[in-house]
Amino acid sequence: MSAQEYISMPMTGLETMLKQVFLQHPEVQKRILEPEELFEYIQWMARNHGSEAADAFSEDDYQYSRDTGIADLGRQLRSNPHDRTALNTLAGVYSVQSEDRYIVSEQDISVHRMLRYMPAHWHSNNYFEVYYTFSGTCPIYFQNEVVDLKPGTVMIIAPSVVHASPCYMDDQIFFYYVFRASTFEQVFWNQLPSQSLMASFFRQALYGNQQNAYIQFETSEDPEIQELLARLIDESRQEQPYRSQMMNSLLTTFFILLLRRYEGTARLPRTETFFWKQEFSAILSYIQTHYAEVTVSDLSSLFHYSDRQITRIIQRCTGMSYADLIRKLRMENAASALRKGVLPIEKIAADAGYSTVSSFYRTFTSYYHCTPAEYRNREQN
Repeated sequence: MSAQEYISMPMTGLETMLKQVFLQHPEVQKRILEPEELFEYIQWMARNHGSEAADAFSEDDYQYSRDTGIADLGRQLRSNPHDRTALNTLAGVYSVQSEDRYIVSEQDISVHRMLRYMPAHWHSNNYFEVYYTFSGTCPIYFQNEVVDLKPGTVMIIAPSVVHASPCYMDDQIFFYYVFRASTFEQVFWNQLPSQSLMASFFRQALYGNQQNAYIQFETSEDPEIQELLARLIDESRQEQPYRSQMMNSLLTTFFILLLRRYEGTARLPRTETFFWKQEFSAILSYIQTHYAEVTVSDLSSLFHYSDRQITRIIQRCTGMSYADLIRKLRMENAASALRKGVLPIEKIAADAGYSTVSSFYRTFTSYYHCTPAEYRNREQN
């Protein structure tokens, strides 16, 4: 299917049945269910609407639930709505979402569609998720924040983050791409240069033990991004040779495009001590490009903050002082130039922002515990 076909995807028979039942129960419409409440709702659904749900279950519904085993559990409950084991397993699938259940053993990535009118429930995962909205506005609830995902929004959510995703409108087309933590390390971080400021910033956002650890990108319904994600859906549904390799390749291309086009406008979570603003990405990107000569005063003039505010923003965003950050960027870029072995050391020192070679030597030797010449010889040998 093309991205446009996913954007206009009609309600399935199962979703239509879920909607009818959901609208009869206002007590679950305006709140997020706890895991035990979800269990009770599923149990009630199985007893009172199990046969109806099974009859409404289409091949399309099966395609998006087969990897989790939900389809097979549904069949069990149709024959025995009081099957306690099947009910417990089904509730567990939704409340504590494990990669063992959501990602098939021979793959690194799995794709799922959010069922419209399934009651929203608090849950966490032990894998990374990429949420993408094809159509409608889909809210993501965290324990201390609500973020609305509009068409074209990409959100990466870290493992162990408790969240919920209500999907209560006919036009909400909402997919989530789940992949193992090890795959995320290999596919996402490998696209970012080691000296990238945004890389350290993203790491702090995703691994900072926050209640709402995520990175959000607004792609404005970028058609190339949409088509890549649509191809990932299609590839996950078709049991073609080399399916796993193709999905990994598509995900790599997706991350490269995402970072190439939207790295500088990424949005990070709000915390109790830090309120993220869009221009912070621009500040970091400017420092990344102009680290050799930029000063705090330059940044203050360009971005209309006081010197004190600029230093505080940098400390909050990177965990480093301005001086330490500039030194890190200068040293890592100088080391990269030395490894290439083309430019003379005098030129590398000047490019890094040092007025004299001696001051460059002192800083480099202190940072890497060897001289620039020794570092170059060691790396080239």
